[in-house]
Amino acid sequence: MEEIKGKILFFSPSEEETSYFTDSLIYMCDHTEIGSLGLIINRKLELKLKELFKGLEVNGTYKLDNKVYLGGPVSPGAIFILHSPEKSWKDTLKVSDEIFMTTSPDAIKDIAKGEGPQDFIITLGYTGWGPGQLNDEISENAWLTFPEDYNLIFKTSPEDQINEISKKVGYDIRMISPDFGNA
Repeated sequence: MEEIKGKILFFSPSEEETSYFTDSLIYMCDHTEIGSLGLIINRKLELKLKELFKGLEVNGTYKLDNKVYLGGPVSPGAIFILHSPEKSWKDTLKVSDEIFMTTSPDAIKDIAKGEGPQDFIITLGYTGWGPGQLNDEISENAWLTFPEDYNLIFKTSPEDQINEISKKVGYDIRMISPDFGNA
């Protein structure tokens, strides 16, 4: 099984139809024989943190105007936090040395108080695949994979992330089509 945990996926656009994942960058938090879980990192919602905190009845004053992201179509009411590693909670998953993911309600409270990790993205929902499904889709050229990039995830604005990856690899990743065969 290819090691996909910690990588960034980009849906390879088909000329025939658009997909829910068109122009989405997905950071892969987990990939095992029982399935895979990732979070879309470049789709901000109109929802601000202050609105999320209010809905959760959490008092907060920290980065209230930051936007919440759409993590994916699965469990859209569930909160996932991708964050830097200087803080962790009971439900924290170490994805890599630089990036952790948590679903802990205490993380939300700490972030609201300004006591959370330095860098974070809060998403609603996640992107998931069943056993072997993602590997099959990658072998069918449905996804391009890229190495983890902390600055891209946390320091680059979502609207610039695809262009930034394209610059790093030397081609426009939007122009790669799954409709062509493997080399």
